[in-house]
Amino acid sequence: MTETSQIVPAGPPPPGVQSNFVNPESCGTTYLVVNCIFLPIAVTALVLRTWTRLVVVQSFAIDDLLMIIATVLSVALTALTCTMLRFGLAVHIWDVPMDDFSPWFNLLNVISAIVYCAATGFAKVAVLAFYLRIFPSRSFHMWVYFMIFIAAGYEIASIFVNVFSCWPIHKAWDLTVQTGHCVNRPIFYFANAGLGIFTDFGTVAISIPELRKLQLPTKQKIAIGCLLATGCFVGIVSCLRLVSLNELMQSTDLTWTTMNGLLWCCIELNIGITGGCITALRPFARRYIPCLLSLSFKSYDSNSDGHPTDTESGPISLDTLSKEKRVRHKSVISSLKVPYPSVSDAGESTEDMLQSSNHNQIDTHTHGHGIMRTVEYRVNS
Repeated sequence: MTETSQIVPAGPPPPGVQSNFVNPESCGTTYLVVNCIFLPIAVTALVLRTWTRLVVVQSFAIDDLLMIIATVLSVALTALTCTMLRFGLAVHIWDVPMDDFSPWFNLLNVISAIVYCAATGFAKVAVLAFYLRIFPSRSFHMWVYFMIFIAAGYEIASIFVNVFSCWPIHKAWDLTVQTGHCVNRPIFYFANAGLGIFTDFGTVAISIPELRKLQLPTKQKIAIGCLLATGCFVGIVSCLRLVSLNELMQSTDLTWTTMNGLLWCCIELNIGITGGCITALRPFARRYIPCLLSLSFKSYDSNSDGHPTDTESGPISLDTLSKEKRVRHKSVISSLKVPYPSVSDAGESTEDMLQSSNHNQIDTHTHGHGIMRTVEYRVNS
């Protein structure tokens, strides 16, 4: 058995400090706890979103697939970084044996960076693809495609930079290779984080004008705004990651300071996935937990004209009324000659959440080919 005195540390200890390979100081517990909190939340959100799209809505789109891929990569990232704890992550570099640091710590660090770039790319493009599905404006679509180009472009470039950060490639993790050259990896991480912050805030910013155009009650606009603002929170987390990367650039204790950067990477990625999935859960809540959904009105009282009074600003969408409430509030629907079709869960879609509603709604019933019957519903205000 090799004695600890014969083990070569990955880095020299500070003056007056001796390497400890038996029971070194570690902050790995913090990393494990944070991942055990945020990753299950993201996975749960994805499961609910997938159930909603496949079972409740019975519709599956490209943004759903992209979000699934992002979540799978997030699980892989957590597995990789937790494995790095075995090879020196969250431990001072002078307490890490060189045989663990090179090649294993460095190799897993490179792979983790590649997986992180791919995961964030899929998550951001999934949110932007969701925008394309719910906002019909062509001019807005041009902005979305621009953001997709930026987000996907720099993430793909980041993957290539991580793969070819050194030449020969294995020089990135094998310190015994004396020939070749490498890029300054911390500076690259810093630039990557800056572009990530731009796309995080940009994704939210481009949706604000479209949100303002929606003919929805104020309460619903606020709720939708809070969901979209999750992207702002992701941007704030990215800023915190930028601070940790700045510390990494100035530190020689690589195995210790890398932990903070990876910690914020996992938090940022899982929050982004969670926020992107929550926006698709309204049909799920409508079917299983309707008490969480408030109607687009608080109460209706008959005024002197015999018409209902909306105590909350904004138009009323008949799609939000159950059959019972349509009967209860007969004055809402004028001259209804045919039964209003039931709103089945299968007919609900994520777009219900953000589609604009007008005071005069036209419901078109089709059967076979062509329009067979058109009935106008008017909401009196």
